[in-house]
Amino acid sequence: MIPGIDVSHWQGDIDWAKVKAAGVKFAFIKASEFPDKKTTMFVDNKFEINRKGAEANGIYWGAYHFFRTHIDSIIQAESFCKLVGSVPSLPLVLDLEVAGSKGSKLVRKVRSFVETITSITGRKPIIYTSGGFWRPYMTYEKLTDVDWAVEYPLWMARYTSQWPGTIYPWSAWDFWQYTDKGRVPGIKASVDLNWFVGSLDDLQTRFLPKISQSKSTEMLDGEGIAVPSQPFMEEKAFQQPSGAAIAQNIPAPQFRAERIGRQEESEDTKVETQNKQSPSFLSFLHDRFNKKEKRNVDPLQSQEWIEDVVYRDRK
Repeated sequence: MIPGIDVSHWQGDIDWAKVKAAGVKFAFIKASEFPDKKTTMFVDNKFEINRKGAEANGIYWGAYHFFRTHIDSIIQAESFCKLVGSVPSLPLVLDLEVAGSKGSKLVRKVRSFVETITSITGRKPIIYTSGGFWRPYMTYEKLTDVDWAVEYPLWMARYTSQWPGTIYPWSAWDFWQYTDKGRVPGIKASVDLNWFVGSLDDLQTRFLPKISQSKSTEMLDGEGIAVPSQPFMEEKAFQQPSGAAIAQNIPAPQFRAERIGRQEESEDTKVETQNKQSPSFLSFLHDRFNKKEKRNVDPLQSQEWIEDVVYRDRK
């Protein structure tokens, strides 16, 4: 699990060197939106500063566009791409959390946006959303309306200390925003905290352009599994724990992982040997999380769930 943040002008001036020292590996940065009832694109006044700050400190970054439905999807996508320009880091992001329409009409607009981004950049954008938005708005008419979305990475918002489920049609999430009240050195205001489900190598391989991958020299020492039992509240919370630290300070997780990237074995074997609890707990983690399972989506089962839970008030 790799820690990251997402920021906008609401976080004010950011000391990216301190953010880097705190252990942040990636950041999603707000770039633009078309405010409600406005036809002129709003550009976040901290976007360029934040992007340069992240780049200068070796933090992988991605730009996101807050999607609205009153402006043509293709115009939004083209304006977004023109603003951001070349993207040598993480893919662009569709921030989907408000809507002026729902059902098939909204689905067509969202699909048009992501397909335009893909056509322009040659890379599939990440979709940011929550189950609370996606289910009642995107699958309002038919569950199968969103089958195409499985081809795009999912960045899911769900504020909970438990391991979250996922959203149809995805069998797993890639990024998880788990709180909007995080505290990180270098940022005075509260900030959204995220996890990437995998190792740093997985992040580089799956989400960086090949050129960036070949130039990347940053490696995470002694990569292990960091369980998000508590939000990051201080600098040490971002430091990658050794095997002993994991065994001593983090309770056994009470959740089931949908999918997680392969983790490398910790090099801190001496500390693990000294601590009698380490082998059993680390074995539990490896047995629990190191197996990749490809789950097939069952549309019928999901449809029954949608009808029972989401549309209950409509019956």
